[in-house]
Amino acid sequence: MGKRARKAEMEASARERLLDAMLEELAEKGYRGIEVESARRRAGLERGEWLAEFADVDACLFAAYEQLTGRLTAKAAAACAGEGAWPERVRAGLEALLAELACRPGLARVLTRSFPAIGPAAHARYQAFVEGFAPLLEEGRELSGMGAELPAEVELLAAGAAEAIVFEEIEAGRVESLPALGPAILFSVLVPFLGPEAASAEMARAA
Repeated sequence: MGKRARKAEMEASARERLLDAMLEELAEKGYRGIEVESARRRAGLERGEWLAEFADVDACLFAAYEQLTGRLTAKAAAACAGEGAWPERVRAGLEALLAELACRPGLARVLTRSFPAIGPAAHARYQAFVEGFAPLLEEGRELSGMGAELPAEVELLAAGAAEAIVFEEIEAGRVESLPALGPAILFSVLVPFLGPEAASAEMARAA
């Protein structure tokens, strides 16, 4: 690896640490208590490093949230891209997402509550994150046997049903229990496409 490539890699790592630190600040101090400079110290960066790009707290927070949601979406998508029938791949993607949330309770609350509560633009980012899972469910339309007869927004509705369960558990402080709810969440995702009987069978297999 050349010097230029190593420098780029180091800069990317520093940026990633700073953005992670911003979310930790938000989780611990709330929106009004965070500072980019405080996150800089938490990330172990030199004074002034990255502050030119992220002098504005909101700009840094929004970039941090994009990084977080990008990671979560990528993990779920990678798991869904594996081998097996569509319901099995959806299950794998869901399990990957729930496991990631369960091991980082603070960030799970930032994902669903602390960041979206900042304002309309932040809430829109959260909504876009949830809706970003809809394309992973499009194959279910083909398997349903109903195709175009299904509502145009059925994938969004399925993603929203899963989000409602996840949101409730995070709000109740039960983030660590999310993986155990995987089978029930899977049912809510699959039932619009497969019907209750087939979705129940997949839920039983997941359990």
